Amino acid sequence: MNEIVIFGAGKVADVVYHHLRRSDEYSVAAFTCDRPYLPEGGRFRDVPVVAFDEVTHRYPPDRFSMIVALGYHELNALRRAKYEEAKAKGYRLATYVSSAAHAGDWLEAGDNCIVLDGAILEPGTRLGNNVVVWSGVLVGHHTTIDDHAWIAGHATFGGSARLGAGSFVGLGAVVGHEVEIGESSFLGAGVLVTKCCDPKSVFVGANTELFRLDSERFLRISKLR
Repeated sequence: MNEIVIFGAGKVADVVYHHLRRSDEYSVAAFTCDRPYLPEGGRFRDVPVVAFDEVTHRYPPDRFSMIVALGYHELNALRRAKYEEAKAKGYRLATYVSSAAHAGDWLEAGDNCIVLDGAILEPGTRLGNNVVVWSGVLVGHHTTIDDHAWIAGHATFGGSARLGAGSFVGLGAVVGHEVEIGESSFLGAGVLVTKCCDPKSVFVGANTELFRLDSERFLRISKLR
């Protein structure tokens, strides 16, 4: 079993920790984070947390691998920076594909990729480095997800699509067949994109309008009682 250090001590790291715990491939040895963010008591989920500036002394890269489990802050720039710093320290960046995801031996994935439960990656799917695919995502056949991208839960990609590096795709967003999204783009929750777009494009859908009645009054006039 491979011993691994998780970079991060927040919510994403917590999710990744629970997934790795049930894996037959990895054993979590420690967490690491930048010194200002060390948790009180030096432990997270009852596992040691060490400062990133001393992690190589405690958990040397010739014995331990690492996975960077950070969110999409600054349009994935923070996760990218820590990914590059970890590589510079000599760590092998591990990729985790949940056993509850639907991905066969056709999947091409770089390092530091995270694919969670229920994701479906069809034949021909290619993930670059440092890509996060959250639960329930559908990536259609022969689609490419470039480096440092984040795809939130239940987003859908048609076949032969492409998501540019560093982009973020929100909950339930849909990218059409053969649509190419330029790098560093932002697709908000629930949007539908059916045409190719330039780098740094932003798509944000309107929120559902708040109904004028509260729930009690609404139920009185509806058939939902």
